Amino acid sequence: MGTQTIEGKHRAPARGRMVRPAHDGPWLAPSPVMVEIIHSQPGRRFQERYRRMHSKTASAWKRCAFVAAGIVLTLVGVFFLAVPGPGIPILAVGLALIAQESSRTARLLDRAELRLRRWWKKLRS
Repeated sequence: MGTQTIEGKHRAPARGRMVRPAHDGPWLAPSPVMVEIIHSQPGRRFQERYRRMHSKTASAWKRCAFVAAGIVLTLVGVFFLAVPGPGIPILAVGLALIAQESSRTARLLDRAELRLRRWWKKLRS
């Protein structure tokens, strides 16, 4: 059985070695948003993201959708803190969505990040 290439033609599989897939897939390349967040200065990440989001013109519906999704995810994250489940990651994503539209929440998350980094450094030393 052959494998299908990008052009749609079949070719025989290579003998004795792995066949590379026709595409790398979206999961191998980080999204531009994640690259921005990773390369931002700690303690300023969320405020910079807030400024970038507000420098673009976005519809009021889109902003309301981000805030609503953030509130829902935050509530689900709080729920999963009490029961078994991925509470902390869901809570973090929800708060990050809210921070895109709220400067106060962005400042709060930046301060929390610095405190967590200090706590983690103290714990590891």
